[in-house]
Parts: sequence; C-alpha cells; structure tokens
Amino acid sequence: MSKKGIPGSGNKVIDDGHRDLSQCVEEIAQLWRLGAETSILAERLQDLRARALKHFEEEIAALSGLSDSVLLAHTAQHEEVVRKIDAVLADFATGSGALRWFDMIDSIEHMLLHHEIEEDGGYFSLLGKQSVQAKEPLIGWTRDLSLGVDWIDQHHRALIDTINEIGMLPPHYDLADADALLERLRRIAWHHFHEEEAHLALGDPARARSHVAQHRQLSSELDRLIFDVRSRRVELSGATSEYLVRWLIDHIVNSDKRDFAGMTL
Repeated sequence: MSKKGIPGSGNKVIDDGHRDLSQCVEEIAQLWRLGAETSILAERLQDLRARALKHFEEEIAALSGLSDSVLLAHTAQHEEVVRKIDAVLADFATGSGALRWFDMIDSIEHMLLHHEIEEDGGYFSLLGKQSVQAKEPLIGWTRDLSLGVDWIDQHHRALIDTINEIGMLPPHYDLADADALLERLRRIAWHHFHEEEAHLALGDPARARSHVAQHRQLSSELDRLIFDVRSRRVELSGATSEYLVRWLIDHIVNSDKRDFAGMTL
C-alpha cells in the first residue's frame, strides 16, 4: 500500500496514524509474501493490533464533537478490523493457517485508503464514492466460477473483488491508488497460486507441472502489467480491466475446474 494513496484528514495526529498503520501493514504483507515464519507474523500482527487500538482511540477523541451515530458507526468499523486481526492470530495459534488473512488485509487497506475526515462537513466519507457507485462491477460471482472448494472460492472472490475495484477507478486516477490495488492483486494471486500448488503436488505430477507452468505465466503477465502501469506505458483503462477479467476467468474455468475436479481438499 502506498502512503501517497492515503487520504488526508486535515488532522496531523490522524494522518500520522494512518501512515504508520499503512507502513506496518505493507511490511507484514511483504513478510507474508517472502514466507516468513508464523511466529514472526504473529509478533508483527500483535504490534499492528496495538498500534491500531492506539490510533482508533486518538481518532475517536478527535471526532468527539460529532453526533453519537457517527461515532458509533466509526467505532464499529474499528472493532471489526480488530476482530479480523484477532481471527488471524487465532488461526496462527491453532496451526490452521491464516484462513482469514486476505479478509483482514483487505479490511485494513479499505479503512486506510478510503476513510478521510471532511473538515467542512464533519463526518467520514468514502474516497471516490460517487465514481464507484456510477460503475458496475466487472465480474459478478456466479455458479460457473465456483469450484465448491471453500478456500479456493474464497481466494477467487478476493481476486475478483480487487479486479472490480481496479475497474472502478476514476478516469483520472491517482497512480498511487492504482499501484496499491495492483500490488494487492499480485499479493493475493501469489498466495493463492502457492496454496493451489501445494495441494496439486499431492496428486498427479504431470497435472501439477502443467498447472504450475500456467501460474508462472499468469504471474509473469501480471508483473509486466504492473511494471507498464507504474512506468506510465499503460493506463488502467477499460481495455486493461477487461484484460484482467480474462486473465482470471480463463484460468478458473479452463484450468482450476479441470485440475481440481473431484479432488478431496
């Protein structure tokens, strides 16, 4: 997540807190991508939790003059983020893996990227809310996309949600916002491919090799797109978004459904 993509509130304490949490989340996500030990991730998550609680207290104090309904709604969002951090810590503690990892990361990124204080209005709003409402999602979740395997479907939904957010960027988007979404897409895809390959390794070796080769190709294509967007060779236009839709849907329908059909996971 790029710190440039965090909206400013006009309150230095709140803005500094947003930047601090953003940096912390970015560092933890990078450790995850590099395959850090669970104990290290858990330690960093505990630190993130403590920083988040401190920031939430400061934020509510800064908004103390607003209506009770605004404070209650915002407090509920804070509590939801903490619950999701705790859920991942519980997964780590039981050795069941980070089953709710992406849900937690997405919630924190959403809060940091989309929340801002409107100094003149005195309430929280969603960044780009009007432009998002004006567009339809690029991909809708349908039965045709479901494999009937909970964790795979959950990963695919996370990829679809991120591609939909990319498609909802306004025409004159901030490059930092686009970069944050593309980096999230790459992070989710990396973990998803890794988990799929671990399960395929238990079955037919030839099938596993073919599927892994497709993952490498997909990762290479995504890396190239991100590089082109960052260097301004390519804009995140409708054509780019449609490419990402095909990038994902083709793999789900033509590869995942074939290779995971009938597997006990």
